[in-house]
Amino acid sequence: MSGLHRTRLTTSQKVEFSAKAVADKTVYGKVSQLSQQYHLSRPTVYQTQKSIEQLLKTHYSQSESAHQAVTVAVDERQLQRAIIALRVIAPNSIRRIEDLLPIIYPGINPSYGSIQSLLSEAETQAARVNATVDLSSIKHSALDEMYSQGSPVLAGIDLDSGYVHSLQLKSGRTGSDWADVLDEGKQQGLDLSIVVKDAAVGIESGVNEVFPRAQQRDDCFHVLYDTNKVRRRLRSRAYNAIEYEYTQVKKLGKIRTKDQEKRKEQRERINRAKRESEKRIEQYDSFATANRLIRESMEYVDPDTGQRYTGDDVEKMMQTAADKLATIAHGDCQKLATYIRNRSAGIALAAQALSEQLERLDNHYTAEHVDIACLIIRLADTLKTKTNLTRQNRPYRYLLGLYAQLTHQLDGNKVDNLLTTIKNLLEKRYRASSAIEGFNAALRPYLYVHKGVTQSFLELFRAYYNTRTRRWGRHKNTSAHECITGELVTDWLSMIGYPASQANSPVIVH
Repeated sequence: MSGLHRTRLTTSQKVEFSAKAVADKTVYGKVSQLSQQYHLSRPTVYQTQKSIEQLLKTHYSQSESAHQAVTVAVDERQLQRAIIALRVIAPNSIRRIEDLLPIIYPGINPSYGSIQSLLSEAETQAARVNATVDLSSIKHSALDEMYSQGSPVLAGIDLDSGYVHSLQLKSGRTGSDWADVLDEGKQQGLDLSIVVKDAAVGIESGVNEVFPRAQQRDDCFHVLYDTNKVRRRLRSRAYNAIEYEYTQVKKLGKIRTKDQEKRKEQRERINRAKRESEKRIEQYDSFATANRLIRESMEYVDPDTGQRYTGDDVEKMMQTAADKLATIAHGDCQKLATYIRNRSAGIALAAQALSEQLERLDNHYTAEHVDIACLIIRLADTLKTKTNLTRQNRPYRYLLGLYAQLTHQLDGNKVDNLLTTIKNLLEKRYRASSAIEGFNAALRPYLYVHKGVTQSFLELFRAYYNTRTRRWGRHKNTSAHECITGELVTDWLSMIGYPASQANSPVIVH
């Protein structure tokens, strides 16, 4: 330890002195200069240099040791775990795994057959584990189907935990196919009360057969998705028409004045282009009006009046939007109008359920309190998307005023409890199939790579997907398996029968 702690120097002066002492150590006369500048003895300067050098050596030696390479002897278990992980954590074919293993573990070259045999065994064990899981806690599900080389893969996911309770490769997607899939889940305790789906007839028929009391809600995800596709198309058509009109106007300016016949023809082209651009702009404006109604029907409270929406309100808004779309002379708008008209009643079910849940809050709060709280939550969510927002903005002042009004009528704890309760209800409206769409997006790359997926692989993928620890979202740092069973899975490979090795033994290569 140097003698700096006995001096009257401030901390910043000590830091500055120590840095100079080490940096200028080799400069002749620097010790004397520092001694005079800081009024310290020469031994103190030398002691400081020695202490700082020792600290630096200790720090960097620890950093280097933390990054030293560790050699691990690869035994049979380690190799098995690596092969299974390569198969299911990333979309790798068996040939690709065969190529990767010698790179990861130099000198190890298992054959294609040995890899395939191991994976087949792992898939069988994963299927056994999946069949033992108790699904009785799953009440709300989203169902969907996708294709692998022309064969449908039918899937179902718990909307509360994200657990994939059904995943089967079938020859068709009829009601009987879906009934088989759902009945298998029912044997494990699956008891659905709410199902969110798209317009597939097979899903509806299968649910009616296995869970006749389940409420089938239409999915708002596909409504918004299809609406956005048509909106982009109409907008592109409008911009192209405007650009074409502008091009024709420019051409007129390049035609000489004496060529009156050509100028007349060009003016006629301009007039036609103008009429076409006006028509397409009008179509887009009409669509924008219908689009606003569709999006408003997905909300739960009127931002102007504070009136809560009922299921009837939502259905009427969607029917009005469909009528507006039907007036637009465009094939895509006609199809979308029919689709929305047919889905409006199914989508309104979620809104009606939320409305009834909010009405029950009137037993503990007044209807006005609940209306204000709903309006506060909606405004707050809207303002989150705004940039450069200050307290002088009207929406922000409106939000503050509503919050002040609510806190004036209720104490702070009641306000927080009310807002939290409503937020929880909004999170569990069960109206979108985005959970199953996200799962489909995760599975789809495997279907492409495998050139035809098998049921056994789906079982392995399902076991991995349900036991992986999620990195974000409301279930962050948990697995879906943990959410529905309460069982913490620290190693999914051990769960399906492939634990890590306890000792390093020579690798056995078949």
